[in-house]
Amino acid sequence: MSTATNDHLRSNLHRELVESGKRDQLVELLRARLIESGWRDDLKAYTKDKIQSRENTMSVDEIIKEVSPHARASIPDKVKTELLTQISAFVEDTL
Repeated sequence: MSTATNDHLRSNLHRELVESGKRDQLVELLRARLIESGWRDDLKAYTKDKIQSRENTMSVDEIIKEVSPHARASIPDKVKTELLTQISAFVEDTL
């Protein structure tokens, strides 16, 4: 499948997610599951440690650049699976 076709499909899917309100539901589900799993508190502590371990001041962009890889990698598999299941169901229902 071409890149243009993938971009078009992705754009249409995003539009459907937004228009149906499902995107907001998925964002809220993700937020709730990350809080329930302790991910948010762990990331907060990790970020504080990174900032305090630096001798010089970090900008917000530097903090984000430094913390983002850890944040993505530490999302619990259970949360990822639940979210992907919800997205897959939406795609199947939409097609």
